[in-house]
Amino acid sequence: MPQKKLITEDLEALNSLKDLAESYEEIAVVKMQQIKDSVLKTRDFLAEISDVFVDLKSSYEREVKDLMTRMKKGEKTLFQGLQKNGKTLLVYLSSNGRLYGSVTQKTYKLFIQDLKKPNSENTDIVIIGSAGKEMYENSGQRKAFEYFEIPDTSVDVTHIKKLMEKFLQYEKVYVYYGKFGNVIKQTPISTSITGEDIFETEIVTPTPREDRFIFEPTLEKIFHFFETQIMANLFSQTLLENQLARHASRVNAMEEALIHIEEESKKLHQMSVRLKHLAQNKKQLETISGVISLGIT
Repeated sequence: MPQKKLITEDLEALNSLKDLAESYEEIAVVKMQQIKDSVLKTRDFLAEISDVFVDLKSSYEREVKDLMTRMKKGEKTLFQGLQKNGKTLLVYLSSNGRLYGSVTQKTYKLFIQDLKKPNSENTDIVIIGSAGKEMYENSGQRKAFEYFEIPDTSVDVTHIKKLMEKFLQYEKVYVYYGKFGNVIKQTPISTSITGEDIFETEIVTPTPREDRFIFEPTLEKIFHFFETQIMANLFSQTLLENQLARHASRVNAMEEALIHIEEESKKLHQMSVRLKHLAQNKKQLETISGVISLGIT
Protein backbone atom coordinates (compact mmCIF):
# COMPACT_ATOMS: atom_id res chain seq x y z
CA MET A 1 0.00 0.00 0.00
CA PRO A 2 1.60 3.30 -1.13
CA GLN A 3 0.33 5.35 1.84
CA LYS A 4 1.69 2.83 4.34
CA LYS A 5 5.06 2.91 2.60
CA LEU A 6 5.16 6.71 2.84
CA ILE A 7 4.40 6.58 6.56
CA THR A 8 7.20 4.07 7.07
CA GLU A 9 9.64 6.28 5.18
CA ASP A 10 8.59 9.35 7.20
CA LEU A 11 9.09 7.44 10.46
CA GLU A 12 12.56 6.37 9.37
CA ALA A 13 13.40 9.97 8.47
CA LEU A 14 12.16 11.19 11.86
CA ASN A 15 14.24 8.55 13.64
CA SER A 16 17.31 9.75 11.73
CA LEU A 17 16.53 13.36 12.69
CA LYS A 18 16.07 12.27 16.30
CA ASP A 19 19.49 10.61 16.35
CA LEU A 20 21.04 13.73 14.81
CA ALA A 21 19.35 16.09 17.29
CA GLU A 22 20.39 13.93 20.24
CA SER A 23 23.99 13.90 18.99
CA TYR A 24 24.06 17.68 18.54
CA GLU A 25 22.56 18.14 22.00
CA GLU A 26 25.08 15.83 23.68
CA ILE A 27 28.03 17.54 21.98
CA ALA A 28 26.71 20.99 22.93
CA VAL A 29 26.30 19.92 26.58
CA VAL A 30 29.88 18.60 26.71
CA LYS A 31 31.33 21.75 25.15
CA MET A 32 29.22 23.96 27.40
CA GLN A 33 30.50 22.16 30.49
CA GLN A 34 34.10 22.50 29.29
CA ILE A 35 34.07 26.32 29.18
CA LYS A 36 31.28 27.30 31.58
CA ASP A 37 33.30 27.50 34.80
CA SER A 38 36.18 29.47 33.30
CA VAL A 39 33.82 31.93 31.58
CA LEU A 40 31.80 32.63 34.71
CA LYS A 41 34.87 32.98 36.94
CA THR A 42 36.61 35.35 34.52
CA ARG A 43 33.47 37.42 33.95
CA ASP A 44 33.46 39.12 37.37
CA PHE A 45 37.21 39.71 37.32
CA LEU A 46 37.13 41.43 33.92
CA ALA A 47 34.14 43.53 34.97
CA GLU A 48 36.25 44.92 37.83
CA ILE A 49 39.22 45.48 35.52
CA SER A 50 37.02 47.29 32.99
CA ASP A 51 35.74 49.53 35.81
CA VAL A 52 39.34 50.66 36.27
CA PHE A 53 39.60 51.06 32.48
CA VAL A 54 36.64 53.46 32.51
CA ASP A 55 38.30 55.57 35.22
CA LEU A 56 41.58 55.46 33.33
CA LYS A 57 40.03 56.61 30.09
CA SER A 58 38.24 59.41 31.90
CA SER A 59 41.59 60.56 33.27
CA TYR A 60 43.15 60.26 29.85
CA GLU A 61 40.47 62.40 28.22
CA ARG A 62 41.09 65.08 30.83
CA GLU A 63 44.79 65.20 29.99
CA VAL A 64 44.64 64.46 26.26
CA LYS A 65 44.99 68.12 25.27
CA ASP A 66 48.19 68.34 27.23
CA LEU A 67 49.46 65.13 25.64
CA MET A 68 48.64 66.38 22.14
CA THR A 69 50.50 69.60 22.88
CA ARG A 70 53.56 67.63 23.91
CA MET A 71 53.36 65.52 20.75
CA LYS A 72 53.17 68.63 18.55
CA LYS A 73 56.35 69.87 20.17
CA GLY A 74 58.05 66.67 19.06
CA GLU A 75 58.17 64.94 22.42
CA LYS A 76 57.94 61.19 22.06
CA THR A 77 55.06 59.44 23.82
CA LEU A 78 53.55 55.97 23.68
CA PHE A 79 50.51 57.46 21.99
CA GLN A 80 52.36 58.12 18.75
CA GLY A 81 51.80 54.54 17.63
CA LEU A 82 48.17 54.44 18.77
CA GLN A 83 46.59 57.29 16.83
CA LYS A 84 42.82 56.89 16.38
CA ASN A 85 40.64 57.59 13.37
CA GLY A 86 37.88 59.15 15.49
CA LYS A 87 35.33 56.51 14.45
CA THR A 88 33.21 53.92 16.25
CA LEU A 89 33.44 50.24 15.28
CA LEU A 90 30.52 47.81 15.70
CA VAL A 91 31.58 44.16 15.79
CA TYR A 92 28.97 41.43 15.33
CA LEU A 93 30.01 38.00 16.58
CA SER A 94 28.02 35.26 14.85
CA SER A 95 29.19 31.75 13.96
CA ASN A 96 30.30 29.62 11.06
CA GLY A 97 27.97 26.72 11.86
CA ARG A 98 24.20 26.48 11.98
CA LEU A 99 21.60 25.05 14.38
CA TYR A 100 22.64 27.34 17.23
CA GLY A 101 19.10 28.29 18.16
CA SER A 102 17.75 31.83 18.37
CA VAL A 103 20.60 33.64 20.13
CA THR A 104 22.48 34.38 16.88
CA GLN A 105 19.39 35.94 15.27
CA LYS A 106 18.51 37.94 18.40
CA THR A 107 22.04 39.34 18.57
CA TYR A 108 21.86 40.25 14.89
CA LYS A 109 18.62 42.18 15.47
CA LEU A 110 20.27 44.16 18.27
CA PHE A 111 23.24 44.87 16.00
CA ILE A 112 21.03 46.14 13.14
CA GLN A 113 18.91 48.16 15.57
CA ASP A 114 21.97 50.07 16.80
CA LEU A 115 23.34 50.38 13.29
CA LYS A 116 20.16 52.23 12.22
CA LYS A 117 20.38 54.78 15.02
CA PRO A 118 20.95 58.44 14.07
CA ASN A 119 24.54 59.64 13.66
CA SER A 120 25.76 56.24 12.49
CA GLU A 121 27.59 57.77 9.51
CA ASN A 122 30.83 57.78 11.49
CA THR A 123 30.48 54.07 12.25
CA ASP A 124 32.25 51.13 10.63
CA ILE A 125 31.25 47.45 10.74
CA VAL A 126 33.08 44.19 11.30
CA ILE A 127 31.23 40.87 11.00
CA ILE A 128 32.80 37.70 12.37
CA GLY A 129 31.43 34.35 11.20
CA SER A 130 29.92 33.19 7.91
CA ALA A 131 26.39 32.93 9.35
CA GLY A 132 26.39 36.64 10.23
CA LYS A 133 27.84 37.54 6.84
CA GLU A 134 25.06 35.64 5.10
CA MET A 135 22.34 37.27 7.21
CA TYR A 136 23.71 40.76 6.60
CA GLU A 137 24.10 40.29 2.85
CA ASN A 138 20.57 38.85 2.54
CA SER A 139 18.98 41.63 4.63
CA GLY A 140 19.41 44.32 1.98
CA GLN A 141 21.69 46.47 4.15
CA ARG A 142 23.91 48.66 2.00
CA LYS A 143 26.53 49.80 4.48
CA ALA A 144 29.92 48.28 3.69
CA PHE A 145 31.49 45.90 6.19
CA GLU A 146 34.74 44.05 6.77
CA TYR A 147 34.53 40.31 7.24
CA PHE A 148 36.69 38.11 9.48
CA GLU A 149 36.34 34.36 9.81
CA ILE A 150 37.60 32.70 12.97
CA PRO A 151 36.79 29.19 14.27
CA ASP A 152 33.66 28.67 16.36
CA THR A 153 35.96 26.98 18.88
CA SER A 154 39.72 26.76 19.49
CA VAL A 155 40.45 30.42 18.82
CA ASP A 156 44.18 31.09 19.13
CA VAL A 157 46.28 34.20 19.68
CA THR A 158 46.82 34.82 15.95
CA HIS A 159 43.09 35.41 15.45
CA ILE A 160 42.99 37.83 18.39
CA LYS A 161 46.10 39.67 17.22
CA LYS A 162 44.73 40.23 13.72
CA LEU A 163 41.49 41.67 15.05
CA MET A 164 43.24 43.81 17.66
CA GLU A 165 45.24 45.50 14.90
CA LYS A 166 41.90 46.55 13.46
CA PHE A 167 40.31 47.55 16.77
CA LEU A 168 43.20 49.77 17.87
CA GLN A 169 42.51 52.11 14.95
CA TYR A 170 39.14 53.12 16.45
CA GLU A 171 38.13 55.51 19.19
CA LYS A 172 35.32 53.22 20.37
CA VAL A 173 34.68 49.51 19.81
CA TYR A 174 31.41 47.77 20.70
CA VAL A 175 31.03 44.00 20.38
CA TYR A 176 27.64 42.32 19.84
CA TYR A 177 27.29 38.74 21.05
CA GLY A 178 25.22 36.34 23.13
CA LYS A 179 25.73 36.36 26.91
CA PHE A 180 25.11 33.16 28.87
CA GLY A 181 22.62 33.42 31.73
CA ASN A 182 21.71 29.77 32.15
CA VAL A 183 20.74 26.85 29.94
CA ILE A 184 17.33 28.44 29.34
CA LYS A 185 18.30 32.12 29.00
CA GLN A 186 20.89 33.63 26.65
CA THR A 187 20.80 37.40 26.23
CA PRO A 188 21.96 39.39 23.19
CA ILE A 189 24.27 42.13 24.43
CA SER A 190 26.45 44.98 23.22
CA THR A 191 29.53 45.77 25.29
CA SER A 192 32.38 48.25 25.06
CA ILE A 193 35.94 46.94 25.06
CA THR A 194 37.50 50.41 24.83
CA GLY A 195 36.62 51.80 28.24
CA GLU A 196 33.38 53.69 27.55
CA ASP A 197 31.28 51.53 29.89
CA ILE A 198 31.91 48.75 32.36
CA PHE A 199 32.35 45.46 30.50
CA GLU A 200 29.14 43.45 29.94
CA THR A 201 26.88 46.03 31.56
CA GLU A 202 23.49 45.33 30.01
CA ILE A 203 21.83 48.48 31.37
CA VAL A 204 24.18 51.44 31.37
CA THR A 205 23.51 53.93 34.17
CA PRO A 206 25.92 56.88 33.87
CA THR A 207 27.59 57.69 37.18
CA PRO A 208 30.01 60.49 38.02
CA ARG A 209 33.62 59.38 37.66
CA GLU A 210 36.52 60.38 39.84
CA ASP A 211 39.27 61.12 37.33
CA ARG A 212 41.92 62.58 39.61
CA PHE A 213 44.55 59.91 40.12
CA ILE A 214 48.28 59.63 40.53
CA PHE A 215 49.68 57.23 37.94
CA GLU A 216 52.84 55.21 38.34
CA PRO A 217 54.92 55.08 36.22
CA THR A 218 52.90 57.36 33.86
CA LEU A 219 49.38 57.72 32.52
CA GLU A 220 50.67 57.06 28.99
CA LYS A 221 52.24 53.72 29.87
CA ILE A 222 49.27 52.51 31.88
CA PHE A 223 46.81 53.56 29.20
CA HIS A 224 48.94 51.84 26.56
CA PHE A 225 48.79 48.62 28.61
CA PHE A 226 45.00 48.79 28.96
CA GLU A 227 44.52 49.60 25.27
CA THR A 228 46.48 46.53 24.24
CA GLN A 229 46.61 43.77 26.84
CA ILE A 230 43.38 44.43 28.76
CA MET A 231 41.38 45.23 25.63
CA ALA A 232 42.55 41.95 24.07
CA ASN A 233 41.45 40.06 27.19
CA LEU A 234 38.04 41.74 27.14
CA PHE A 235 37.55 40.73 23.52
CA SER A 236 38.71 37.17 24.22
CA GLN A 237 36.07 36.97 26.92
CA THR A 238 33.35 38.03 24.45
CA LEU A 239 34.39 35.16 22.18
CA LEU A 240 34.09 32.66 25.04
CA GLU A 241 30.81 34.16 26.23
CA ASN A 242 29.44 33.87 22.72
CA GLN A 243 30.55 30.24 22.45
CA LEU A 244 28.90 29.39 25.77
CA ALA A 245 25.65 31.14 24.82
CA ARG A 246 25.59 29.39 21.43
CA HIS A 247 26.07 25.95 22.97
CA ALA A 248 23.30 26.61 25.51
CA SER A 249 21.03 27.91 22.75
CA ARG A 250 21.75 24.78 20.69
CA VAL A 251 20.76 22.58 23.64
CA ASN A 252 17.42 24.42 23.79
CA ALA A 253 16.94 24.21 20.03
CA MET A 254 17.67 20.48 19.93
CA GLU A 255 15.38 19.84 22.90
CA GLU A 256 12.55 21.66 21.11
CA ALA A 257 13.32 19.70 17.95
CA LEU A 258 13.13 16.41 19.86
CA ILE A 259 9.73 17.39 21.26
CA HIS A 260 8.43 18.15 17.75
CA ILE A 261 9.91 14.91 16.40
CA GLU A 262 8.19 12.96 19.18
CA GLU A 263 4.86 14.64 18.40
CA GLU A 264 5.17 13.92 14.68
CA SER A 265 6.17 10.31 15.39
CA LYS A 266 3.05 9.83 17.51
CA LYS A 267 0.87 11.21 14.70
CA LEU A 268 2.49 8.90 12.16
CA HIS A 269 2.12 5.89 14.47
CA GLN A 270 -1.57 6.74 14.94
CA MET A 271 -1.99 6.96 11.16
CA SER A 272 -0.21 3.63 10.78
CA VAL A 273 -2.54 2.01 13.33
CA ARG A 274 -5.59 3.45 11.56
CA LEU A 275 -4.36 2.14 8.21
CA LYS A 276 -3.77 -1.26 9.77
CA HIS A 277 -7.31 -1.31 11.16
CA LEU A 278 -8.72 -0.20 7.81
CA ALA A 279 -6.81 -2.97 6.06
CA GLN A 280 -8.10 -5.53 8.58
CA ASN A 281 -11.66 -4.26 8.19
CA LYS A 282 -11.34 -4.41 4.42
CA LYS A 283 -10.03 -7.96 4.60
CA GLN A 284 -12.89 -9.00 6.90
CA LEU A 285 -15.45 -7.42 4.57
CA GLU A 286 -13.92 -9.22 1.61
CA THR A 287 -14.04 -12.53 3.53
CA ILE A 288 -17.69 -11.98 4.50
CA SER A 289 -18.55 -11.01 0.94
CA GLY A 290 -16.90 -14.17 -0.34
CA VAL A 291 -18.81 -16.33 2.15
CA ILE A 292 -22.10 -14.69 1.20
CA SER A 293 -21.34 -15.18 -2.49
CA LEU A 294 -20.66 -18.87 -1.94
CA GLY A 295 -23.89 -19.22 0.04
CA ILE A 296 -25.93 -17.67 -2.72
CA THR A 297 -24.47 -19.85 -5.40
